[in-house]
Amino acid sequence: MDDNGVGGVVQCEINIETGEKLSPSKSIWQGSGGRYLESPHMYKIGGGYYLMAAEGGTEYGHMITYARADDIWGEFKGYAKNPVLTNRNKAPYIIQGIGHGDLVQDKNGDWHILCLGFRQIGEWQPFHNLGREVFLIPVTFGGDGWFTAGKDGTCDESYEIKGDFEQVRKTDYTFENTDWNIDWCKLRKPVNENYELSESKAVLHGTDITLDDMDSPTFIAMRQKDFCFELSCNVFADKNAEGGVTVYISERAHYDIAVRNGENGYEAVLKLRIGCVSHVQNVLPISSPNAKIIVRGENYSYKFFVEDNGEKYLGYGDTKYLSSEVDEGFTGVMLGLYAVNGRAEFTDYKCTYK
Repeated sequence: MDDNGVGGVVQCEINIETGEKLSPSKSIWQGSGGRYLESPHMYKIGGGYYLMAAEGGTEYGHMITYARADDIWGEFKGYAKNPVLTNRNKAPYIIQGIGHGDLVQDKNGDWHILCLGFRQIGEWQPFHNLGREVFLIPVTFGGDGWFTAGKDGTCDESYEIKGDFEQVRKTDYTFENTDWNIDWCKLRKPVNENYELSESKAVLHGTDITLDDMDSPTFIAMRQKDFCFELSCNVFADKNAEGGVTVYISERAHYDIAVRNGENGYEAVLKLRIGCVSHVQNVLPISSPNAKIIVRGENYSYKFFVEDNGEKYLGYGDTKYLSSEVDEGFTGVMLGLYAVNGRAEFTDYKCTYK
């Protein structure tokens, strides 16, 4: 609300050094009628002012809208065909949730919208587990000063962009070619003394805090970057410890494959946590506390294996249960290493995207 109780996009002058407010707040645009009007951005282009915003919520109704005025205080007039960019109600579209856009201009003078969106696991599967990603969509300004975006106002899967561009795609991730402080994440308030991280090895000292707890388990992970991958890692667990690999979206939803010392000797275990249900999917005896764990990700499932005198299949979990639609949140699945109740050592880590 502005100082007169009017809602919408509210603007005032401030002292950029101190943040002191220098003018009354004024509502300059009420959006196009979508819910959750948010993330307004202002641009001065060609003598006019363009106010771009997100509406519809950061889910399947997300959209980008804009208005234009000759003066920075308005009157702002909405684009007649708002939303200018959205994939709402588009099926079968893999890309959904398009919104939160920025206007950017490249070195050739061409305009684009850089925005957020997400990819469903399948055309007719309204679930996404990769979190929000960044999309680049071409923009065309008309002679009347209004602009259009994308393919008839939607974000397509690919575009041809003028200029000399090289697409760089990294497919293999290892301990050696990643940075522990940049590529990897820990949970909440980690106890850094529990992590011994080097170029070729990760040693994790687990506590009694587990992945089911809303706390800081001994856990380090990278975000899942595409649907199809193979992750492998050698895991050694001390006598009383459990060490393994987790496919994790939250403490309420994760799939864990681990090495531990069970009642009848060393074993590999696959555990699935979905909401309030925790289930041991499979337990297989292994010959030693050192085993190679393998996770193969696909659009619809994660499959889990242990290599001990040959590759052995433990089971699978559906990707849709580790999705934003089921477990909420926007940041997607993480592929992590964890330890509980003792020391676990991880070597020869490799995650390859197909």
